[in-house]
Amino acid sequence: MSAEEQEQAFTKFFRSARSRETAIPGAGLGLPVSKTIVEAHGGSISLDSTPGAGTTATFTIPCADS
Repeated sequence: MSAEEQEQAFTKFFRSARSRETAIPGAGLGLPVSKTIVEAHGGSISLDSTPGAGTTATFTIPCADS
């Protein structure tokens, strides 16, 4: 994904140009829903992408107190 696409990736219904070109099915809701869930648990989620090489999604969620 390009830098511009990464900025929009957590927007509802956003789909990258590559996913549209290759007809990969989807509604563009996976990352926004994931972000909502992760943040509801006090965590964070981010993307790191290199065009033509791939994208890595990373999330952190704090440990619960015992």
